[in-house]
Amino acid sequence: MSFFPALAPSSRVYTPGDVPSARQQALSGAVTGYRLGNRKIAQTLQLVFSHLVESDMDLIKAHFIDRKGTFDIFYLPAEIWGDYAGKPPVSLLSNFAWRYVAEPTITDVSYDRFTVELDLQAIPINTGDLVFDGLTASATPARTYTLEAGGASATPARDYLIIPTGAA
Repeated sequence: MSFFPALAPSSRVYTPGDVPSARQQALSGAVTGYRLGNRKIAQTLQLVFSHLVESDMDLIKAHFIDRKGTFDIFYLPAEIWGDYAGKPPVSLLSNFAWRYVAEPTITDVSYDRFTVELDLQAIPINTGDLVFDGLTASATPARTYTLEAGGASATPARDYLIIPTGAA
């Protein structure tokens, strides 16, 4: 798993999403609501990075390519939420990861300066799939994501080792 480059955006638009639900109206007119999940969906984040030097623009472009475009997920660093006085709206390492909604828009604004615009979407991750502080994580049950993998067992094979320092 990767983290987005540690760059502070010039502007940020966050849409908090909602818990999935459905409403059903009876013939009598009574309305009943059903919650279909326990985590918010459709959280989005629009980021603008103004007047980046070429090397910083290349970091974002390389990250997009590394994540296989809009396919793979990643986490956001603290710099993205840097000016929040308290806790950011979406925890840095939580039950949510992020993915690109579309390719970045890169505008050449002046000599050796670029503006990059991104649209991101939060992706819920099953809690059982993510192990925090997996320094000596057991091989069973199999987990998809292991954070701070340290000396985590290599079997069964993990799909994502996040910060895999010394993982077997």
